[in-house]
Amino acid sequence: MMIAAAAALVSARTVAFTFWIAVAGFLIAAACRRDIDVKQLQPGPVALSLGAFLLYALLSATWAALPAVPLEKASVALLAAAGTLLLVTLIQMETRPNLVHMGEGIYIGLLVGVLYLFVELVSDQAIKLWLYRALELRPGDLTPPEYFRWDGPYLFAISREDLTRNMTDAALFLWPTVMAIKGVWRRSWHRIGAAALVTLTVIVVMASYHASSKLALVAGLAAFALARLSLRWAGRIIAFAWVTACLAVIPLVLLAYNLDLHHSTWLEPSARHRVIIWNFTAEKTLEAPWLGIGANMTYVLGPELEDQSPDPSAEALKRTLSIHSHSIYLQTWFELGLFGAVLLTLVGLSILGAIRSLTPRLQAYAYAAFASAAAMAASSYGMWQAWFMASFGLCAALFALGAQCMSTAKCAGEVSPQSRG
Repeated sequence: MMIAAAAALVSARTVAFTFWIAVAGFLIAAACRRDIDVKQLQPGPVALSLGAFLLYALLSATWAALPAVPLEKASVALLAAAGTLLLVTLIQMETRPNLVHMGEGIYIGLLVGVLYLFVELVSDQAIKLWLYRALELRPGDLTPPEYFRWDGPYLFAISREDLTRNMTDAALFLWPTVMAIKGVWRRSWHRIGAAALVTLTVIVVMASYHASSKLALVAGLAAFALARLSLRWAGRIIAFAWVTACLAVIPLVLLAYNLDLHHSTWLEPSARHRVIIWNFTAEKTLEAPWLGIGANMTYVLGPELEDQSPDPSAEALKRTLSIHSHSIYLQTWFELGLFGAVLLTLVGLSILGAIRSLTPRLQAYAYAAFASAAAMAASSYGMWQAWFMASFGLCAALFALGAQCMSTAKCAGEVSPQSRG
């Protein structure tokens, strides 16, 4: 768990491997102990709603232009979901000493990762430059090429944008790690440790070029502050925001384009380009609004989307249009239609229902983690990317670990059984 947390911040794509190593490790440990409570493996509302959404994505292969694409991605997503739910269940069966060791591992891992990012930001990526030069890498060995500046065969600079993907897990893993600190450290020190980690993470993320991580961080902090004031209103507002994001994303992005936000000077270029992408994707969605075009088919239709881009002035930015919609909510509508959007809505509402069954002490952290994840999903990467799915899966597992650390501490109450859905 420690290595997975640290490696995710050093190189985000490592989560696609470390996630499965963690799943395998827990399975082997449980098999050796032979103490798995089979009753705990029964699916709850979260598992059922998530399974329905992913099975529908799998079914979309029957009407997709290339059935192999939805079959592959939805199958991987189903495995990742099953691995996540298994991790969460097995973590809930762990003893207090094991929880303490794992809790120590994740806050050490996140701290190492955040410190690495801090050093890279203030030193213009001196560590990565040293490594790449030591490996004698040459032009063409590193992608994307526009992030790297060469003087012949000598690499002399790396764009700060090369660190944007790494910021994703810094924002996602923050709240579970704070919970681990609160549940493992002595009471006289855990507030100082948690405050220090939050402060360092805020500095690093806000100094980066990744606007989606900044949005996720701000959303998490706002949700936590709101929950500390009123858990009831925090749950209501977050549920309303979730339903709106899932079901009203099409009119919202069309409105943003009609308001000419893609020409607004106060927005970053990446944000303006997203307005263009979202608008065109929404217009294409209206051509197949009920069932969509099939899971991950955006990648296949990318060249067509580029050719029909509605904004010629964005020519330099059109290269990203063929990758994905830069919004899980919009991508769901485009690829899975209204039925997929409704099922995604139910997934979020079932998670919020599980949060309400937690003890009040845990709910504020749960709402913060949910808000961060939902905000990250709103404007970042494609929903079927292996590392991105694994990041959300590992975030859920780390949250379960943090919750167990807090609930088994002497100063905390127990988590209600209903939360194990």
